Amino acid sequence: MFVDYLRLVGPGGSNKVMAGELSRLARRALAGEVSRELLRTPPKKVAAGSLRYPFDPRLAGVAGYYHRTSTRVLWDLYESSEVRLEPLFDEFFQDVCAERRSWLKTGARISIHAFGLGHLEAGERQAVGVAKNALIEGAQSQGIELILDPDHADLVFNLRALRDQEGNSRVVLSLDLAGRPMHERGYRIAAGIAPIREDLAAQLVMLLRYDARKEHLIDPMAGSGTLGIEAALMAAGRPLWMSGRVPTLASIPEIAETLSARPPALFDDTEASISLAEVDNETYQLQDRALTTAGVNGVDRHNGDFRDFRVQDFLNAEGEKKPKVVLCNPPYGARLDHEWEELEILYRDLGSFCRAVGVRRAGFIVGEGDERASNLRLFERAFGGRPRIKKAMHNGPIRAQFLLYDWDSED
Repeated sequence: MFVDYLRLVGPGGSNKVMAGELSRLARRALAGEVSRELLRTPPKKVAAGSLRYPFDPRLAGVAGYYHRTSTRVLWDLYESSEVRLEPLFDEFFQDVCAERRSWLKTGARISIHAFGLGHLEAGERQAVGVAKNALIEGAQSQGIELILDPDHADLVFNLRALRDQEGNSRVVLSLDLAGRPMHERGYRIAAGIAPIREDLAAQLVMLLRYDARKEHLIDPMAGSGTLGIEAALMAAGRPLWMSGRVPTLASIPEIAETLSARPPALFDDTEASISLAEVDNETYQLQDRALTTAGVNGVDRHNGDFRDFRVQDFLNAEGEKKPKVVLCNPPYGARLDHEWEELEILYRDLGSFCRAVGVRRAGFIVGEGDERASNLRLFERAFGGRPRIKKAMHNGPIRAQFLLYDWDSED
């Protein structure tokens, strides 16, 4: 069946964050009436981390160029309820034969990635073969040549199972509008030990509710600087793609033409106020490189243990005037090799630091650990106080929780 949707994909539990960010971006990037029209109907939640909007090239351009909290931005093209390969091929083949949208162009190299197709009668490899044949043969019926080339693809397709409202699985064939995972922005060529992924960092900035116009952000254990960089780039509404990386959507005429008048920053009137500290000298140098590549200037940086600095060292002229917030990805047992006693002292000192600074809010992503050694319980006990929000998530393969301490809410 022929469909036409824009789909944002993120980790489980990210729907609200992804929808909120796209709404903010669209209101600034598009004319007021246009953004209201496109966002008038709430997106459809098709999975715990998957949102569907009616496809519009203007909204697709905004999402594919600026949306920082998604892991994939997809154009859903075809879907089927078939579980057998032959009828699945027939349905997709007929759809491609009737295709008139501008992504289909001769000479394009393609690759296909499959996810969660366990309900099919055959395996994922066979399903990928069916999708590949349907695309190539359907295009050929129109005199258009598509070439299978997984290593140098111009068009990357996503073959995935989604459940409809009745709980039935449907196979969806989508075009990846970035052509790569959204976290591969291009500013972080190398990173320190146990780095946080860029899209997850952007989600944490949203969950913290950081307002760059009014607040000063501090990361006392910044590593290669990903949290601070994402906060700064998100505040300014800068495009994701750097170091010469160009998303697939730039080659799709109906989307590309909506981008021609885009400014280099959607919120060029906003400059984030940020302080970062990192104890490891090699990681500190990687942080410097990432900040430079990302074009993030004016960040206060400190090479050393946050406990060795005065509170005042983290407050530049802007930080002096603004309320303070903290966002941090501290070390934990499953992630870095630390003794429990050392971690307990670190977490206690981190709590003391936040209170000494007088921060308004503080957010941390903390690995859960296991029943024998719960890192999460250790953090909460040592840090002190009770988090207002605890949100389950994953930091890579590690089960974790985002803890938000909100001292404003205690007033």
